[in-house]
Amino acid sequence: MFNLNLLNIFDEDKLFESRVVSLSTDSRTYNGEEVFFCLTGDSFDGFNFIDEVLEKKCEVVIFKNTDQNLIKMEDISTKYGEVTFIGVDSPLGALQELAKARIHEFKKHGGYVFGITGSNGKTTTKEMLTQLLRSTFGDEVHSTKGNFNNHIGVPLTILSAGSNCKYMIVEMGSNHLGEIRALSEIAEPEYGIISSVGAAHIGLFGNIDNIFKEKKSLFDYVKENNQGRSKFVVNGDDSYLGKIPKDDILIKFGNEEEYSPAFSSDEVRVSESIVIKNVNIHEKYNLNNLISALLLSLSVFPENTDKFIQAANEYKIPSLNRSEWIEKNEKKIFLDAYNANPTSMESSLNSFIDNMAKSNISLEETLFVLGDMNELGKYTEGEHKRIGEILNSKKAKHVAFVGNFSSYYSLGFESDHVYSKKVELEAAWPELSKNCKAIFIKASRSLQLESLIDIT
Repeated sequence: MFNLNLLNIFDEDKLFESRVVSLSTDSRTYNGEEVFFCLTGDSFDGFNFIDEVLEKKCEVVIFKNTDQNLIKMEDISTKYGEVTFIGVDSPLGALQELAKARIHEFKKHGGYVFGITGSNGKTTTKEMLTQLLRSTFGDEVHSTKGNFNNHIGVPLTILSAGSNCKYMIVEMGSNHLGEIRALSEIAEPEYGIISSVGAAHIGLFGNIDNIFKEKKSLFDYVKENNQGRSKFVVNGDDSYLGKIPKDDILIKFGNEEEYSPAFSSDEVRVSESIVIKNVNIHEKYNLNNLISALLLSLSVFPENTDKFIQAANEYKIPSLNRSEWIEKNEKKIFLDAYNANPTSMESSLNSFIDNMAKSNISLEETLFVLGDMNELGKYTEGEHKRIGEILNSKKAKHVAFVGNFSSYYSLGFESDHVYSKKVELEAAWPELSKNCKAIFIKASRSLQLESLIDIT
């Protein structure tokens, strides 16, 4: 929700009055928002679908001012005389410019902007930070919905913040160099977290050094624009994040850092005064994400220490098909059907096996189901094989691979259960899963392996 008069940046006559409105960019989900941006792409133009939007009483339409669109606008404006049409060179650029204007207004009134990125764990960390801040500031906290973290999602996150918002948490994703910097220049974060650096989208970045450079650009932006109150948190045990030099705004935790968490079965002792007792989170990597969110909250708002620690103790990971533990038919199931890359796959496997040992469940009673890791480019075969080799080194017994790259996994772990299609795995599932007490399921989103839960 933003003030309609922000649209005056596109109109020399300053026609727009002060009024809180909302916007939409998708005619398929349009639901009466006052402002509609007709985004364009290589093969589509949202202005081609404007009729169904106008029939639902849209007030302002921002469109690409091609000759064809201008002719169409002249025709339909006679029918919809009450609608204001604004032609621009780039509707996406206009959306981003509007978001920048909203951020300037927001920060002028004392608003706080938090940026979060990382190869793995950024969405989870964003949810954690959101919940911690809401424990004190309630509905004044606004954050990215789902993973709306790209060049469209970040502006929409900013522009959908309510008029009462004082604390904005913006998740930033990237699959090409320069995107995090561009998103930072839109959102202007003063605080931040990089959750991890790993091989996500490595096929698009070329190598992991480029991935580190890209993620670190969020820290670089916050440091360069520090006005005296900025804070930034990273896990110093991450082999790349640990390389970031000491800085006044930087808070590191890890084995040899200022904060050195000690993990035990019932608590994480971050320092003498910061102890997390959370019985809902079992994975070390997610506990590290929680530490990141807690340390940032405490560093910015130390007066609310007790509330933040209590919120950290009570936090539960929401059901988003990410790192989700499910009990069904006396089986313990770990499900992460949202995303997979070599770094997250290795971390998840190690954590799952540790948890099985704590639960006294043997590998003989455990089934591992691994699906495709996408966007690895030239690393595809080698990284799938490497994960298979990790399973072999862990002495896994019952393993199934599924997807286009299932045969690459089997180069590292010889399995009798290799399925190129999910439907083949589903047909074999009743027998495959029958005798196990625990199941590990992880793959990229394209396979949608959460369907296995329904047939377990």
